[in-house]
Amino acid sequence: MSARQLLAGLATVALMAVFGLVVYSVLGTLQTKTTTTADPTQEQALVALPGTVFLTQNGSIYSLHGLTYTKLATPPGDWYQVAPGPNGDLLAVDKGNGYSDLYLLSQTGQVLRRLLQESSPYYFQNHFVFYPRLSANGQSVFYAYNWIDPAADYNVDFEIQSVPTANPGASPTQWSIPNNYTGGDVSPVPTANGGLIYTSFNVSSSNSSYPYSQLVYLSSPQGNPVYLTTPAQNCSEPSLNPAGNEVAMICVDNRLQSDTLEVATWNGTSLGTPTVLSQGPMAASPTWSPSGNGLLFMNVTSRGNPFQLYWIPKAATSKPGTPQQVTQNLSLNALSAPVWYS
Repeated sequence: MSARQLLAGLATVALMAVFGLVVYSVLGTLQTKTTTTADPTQEQALVALPGTVFLTQNGSIYSLHGLTYTKLATPPGDWYQVAPGPNGDLLAVDKGNGYSDLYLLSQTGQVLRRLLQESSPYYFQNHFVFYPRLSANGQSVFYAYNWIDPAADYNVDFEIQSVPTANPGASPTQWSIPNNYTGGDVSPVPTANGGLIYTSFNVSSSNSSYPYSQLVYLSSPQGNPVYLTTPAQNCSEPSLNPAGNEVAMICVDNRLQSDTLEVATWNGTSLGTPTVLSQGPMAASPTWSPSGNGLLFMNVTSRGNPFQLYWIPKAATSKPGTPQQVTQNLSLNALSAPVWYS
């Protein structure tokens, strides 16, 4: 599954047809068609990265340490969208039929607790929770939630919410107010100053068939949005480095068949001029190394092939290294950004 394909996968939910018109068309540009996939545990990586990296493929979570993959012993489910959790554990989404739940897992895949349960015997009370992210102080979990307008069931747009890590059953805090009928807001990135960067989808006012995404910053819940990128840049999937001063992102820049991995400085309120680190063809899901020097991302060797993991050494310097392919013969879920622990 690709970085712009998750919401397309929700097309089975009939009432999401209108909502998905924008986001489906954008996320679907990275869809791959190849079905032959190797078992990671029968493969070796091409590069021995420092630390441990967690990846997802076909609903399972794998750890990569050195050149060796290990399948996590998770309960049966459709697991993906892992993210760093408190105390070195993992946040992970388990997608069901018309809903998804959020769990806290150990690094071996043991369920420590279910944080959010969104399944219901009542159809319109089922919800999706995607893109979990832990706040900088570890006290809150942010996520994208498909709020449904009770007065218009066809208007289903994701909004960014948060709950206390210690009490996820508490009433959530709504952070973003999504644009109507666009797909909404995804990919939350909490900042150290208590703010939030996220991706907001919209459509062109002059051409409704032209969907685009922008990076947005909020200093407080439902505060005044600060648009960090332009509609023409068409950027998404922000990733903030550990030092909190650089943002990696995926931008389309009016191209139809490819995108770029870009990095820009971040001063807490605005982005600097971006630098292109990789010219696609289908870059996705950037993740910084624990040191903040290297950068992992998903990409394909050519359009239509499965996603593999790539690494850029010295990504935070004025002379970043050349992207190096890390995995081969796999079909990684490019919507599930890697988790990289030292």
